Amino acid sequence: MENKILICDTNRDLVQVLKTILCELTPAHVLSEATIKDVYQRILLDRPDVLIVDLGMPNRNADKLMQDIRHEAGKIELHIISLSATAEGMRLALAAGADVSLAKPLDLEELLGEVNLALQ
Repeated sequence: MENKILICDTNRDLVQVLKTILCELTPAHVLSEATIKDVYQRILLDRPDVLIVDLGMPNRNADKLMQDIRHEAGKIELHIISLSATAEGMRLALAAGADVSLAKPLDLEELLGEVNLALQ
């Protein structure tokens, strides 16, 4: 079965860069969502191995999404990588259930390391 990575961020340029890099440098199929409202259903449907999510998504907080995912822990096995521009956001993401929280602007080598670790 092919590994899958789901990226959720409203920054289309960042999503495109991440998709290109992750497709080339990981053994995974990369999916994306621009809004957080449909991510939970997409997770249930596509069963990604890794979720990369911006903590600052509009309309629904990414921390609530992470809490919902972790609440369904028996049904959803998912490595969550949260992205945040603030130290407070990074702490919030970890408290909500992220496996790791990375600072924006992103260090792509750090992100790749986390993704590859999660896919092992």
